[in-house]
Amino acid sequence: MTRAQRTGLAALVALSCLARADAARAAEPSPAAVPITVIAVRTDDAYDQADALTKALRSAIKNSAGWSVGEGDFSLEVLTLSLQCEDRPDAACQARIADHIKSDRYLWGVLRKSDTNVEGDVHLWTRGRPSSSVPVKYSANLTEANDEPLRKIAADALATLTGGPPQGSLRVRTGAAEASVLIDGKPVGKVQNGEGVFTVAVGPHKVLVKSTGFLDAEASVLVRPIATTDIALSQMPADASQTNWKRVGGFIGLGAGAVFGTVGVISSVQVASIQGDARYDAYRNLFGTEVKDVCDPEQRESVRGLAGSEGRTADAGVKLCERADTFMALQYVFYPLAVISAGLGAYLLVTSDGRAGERTGWTVQPSVGLGAGALDLTYRW
Repeated sequence: MTRAQRTGLAALVALSCLARADAARAAEPSPAAVPITVIAVRTDDAYDQADALTKALRSAIKNSAGWSVGEGDFSLEVLTLSLQCEDRPDAACQARIADHIKSDRYLWGVLRKSDTNVEGDVHLWTRGRPSSSVPVKYSANLTEANDEPLRKIAADALATLTGGPPQGSLRVRTGAAEASVLIDGKPVGKVQNGEGVFTVAVGPHKVLVKSTGFLDAEASVLVRPIATTDIALSQMPADASQTNWKRVGGFIGLGAGAVFGTVGVISSVQVASIQGDARYDAYRNLFGTEVKDVCDPEQRESVRGLAGSEGRTADAGVKLCERADTFMALQYVFYPLAVISAGLGAYLLVTSDGRAGERTGWTVQPSVGLGAGALDLTYRW
């Protein structure tokens, strides 16, 4: 088909194209994806291959994160004729094409046969940015858009032209005045005064913030193009969310030691009160001065069976001795428990913050017995 024939045919098609130009427009930018309009690849002798490449480019856009296919079915040949441009539109004509199809970015290309191959180039026009292009050359046998080699050619061309997924802005807010930000495990910078803005590829990401004195905070976020995506990560103070069990155990040990010691002290007081009991003095007078422990089992047996007032004194004294036995047994049990619990509690408290130093703790030195009773309680810091 000659240039004149194509011009006549295209003129007829151009009238219908111009009539529906307002309806055939690219999709408005959305939070989900950025549209790229695909204009049918132009050719003079490789129609099947050009049609397959056009479809493959649209498929590549659909399969790329952050991009979407703009609405509209446009032909480069019709557009250049209707806008009175050269076969290969220059920069000014490319801008007029964008205004005509109402798109901020579009792909266009030219393809021709060369022996058993086809070759040409694909271009990306983006409003406000320089146009970019990439050469293509492949076997003329690739006439189906679903051919895997052609799909790869289209995907590679799109990746080269766009530089990958569109970028988005991510605003990170934290509870800390300054924190390091990692996106997908890679450091991207820091937040200042609790806020920072970072440029990242659109799509899902893992955001992690770290700062001294706070626990790490992590969350997932979907970064969208065009608009800024916000994420707030609340960081908790490190010492507020971790229970120091050694410290808790230390206080429990000291508390238990105090309780055990109190029981021991009460027992000592009871034993001492028996010493001051008049009945105990009367009972003691039943024995000679050579007897040291009047509550010894042999001494108790020796006065059992006495009659009269001495018998009543002996019975009262034996009961006091039995009572003293009970409280002395409590002392033998609770004073050691007090020492062990308080010492263990003090050790746990001292070591709960990881500091080493001189061994500290409670020291309890009780003295028990009817002859004397005392309790020395000291604490070493």
